[in-house]
Formats: sequence, structure tokens, C-alpha cells
Amino acid sequence: MRFSVRKLVIVLFLVLCSVLATPAAASDTYDVVLSDTGPTFYATKGVGVWPFIHTFKMQGEVISYSTSWYYGSGYSQISFPFLGLYSLDYAYVRLTNSAGFYRSWTYHQASFTCNFYYPYLSDADGGPSSRLTMKWHYEFVGDLGSY
Repeated sequence: MRFSVRKLVIVLFLVLCSVLATPAAASDTYDVVLSDTGPTFYATKGVGVWPFIHTFKMQGEVISYSTSWYYGSGYSQISFPFLGLYSLDYAYVRLTNSAGFYRSWTYHQASFTCNFYYPYLSDADGGPSSRLTMKWHYEFVGDLGSY
């Protein structure tokens, strides 16, 4: 049996189309986590593959016995080729320090800002070391072909 180049191209095209049409097994959830130590916090993370890159950002600062702040920037939906579309379930923020202090906040929007009182010397002023962690938790919605 002899294959021509044309038949081979057609077979490869059909195989490629069937692979691309079938989404890969997707996880039910997807988490994006950013974390940094104080007294100033800054982190970014890109998830996905081009052209579906989603960049998450966090920044903030603990200020001695004063109003401290943080900011988080994410997405209400993220999409991944062959995996599908995910929708934000919640965003969770936790501030801890080595003295055992912690505070946590939960949001139902992808981007948020908060001002809060920090009852310690900041890390830079000799206070306990602090860590800010942000997590965006996503639930699987469906494959990209249906949206």
C-alpha cells in the first residue's frame, strides 16, 4: 500500500483536528497563590500560555502601629487552552507574623484593596517578621468551545 504525500497530509490534519476538538481532562478547581515577606510586599505571577496569559499582582505594606494596606489584582474568569474556563469562587488574604499575630479576609471579587491597623513594630523597625499571602480560588465552568 502506497501513501501519497497528499493522503498523509489529510490524515495528519484529521488527527490534529480530533485532538484539538477534545478537551483534556480538566481539574474541578484551580488556585493561584502569591506570597511575600514584609515590611513591604510585592509579587506577580502569570498563569496560562500565550495568548491566554493572566497576570496576578499583590502589593502592600505593614506600618508600625498604624494603618497598613494591601492590594490584590486578579480576574473573575481565567481560561486555558484545552482545559477550559474557570470562574472565581473566592479570593483569600492572610497576614501573619512571627509573634503569632494573624488576620484574614475573604473576597468574592477578583481585585481588592484593604486598609487595616497593624499593632506591632514593622519588620524594618525591629518588629516580628511578617508574611502576606493571597489566594484566588477558581471553579471549573466548562470547555472553551461552549463559551
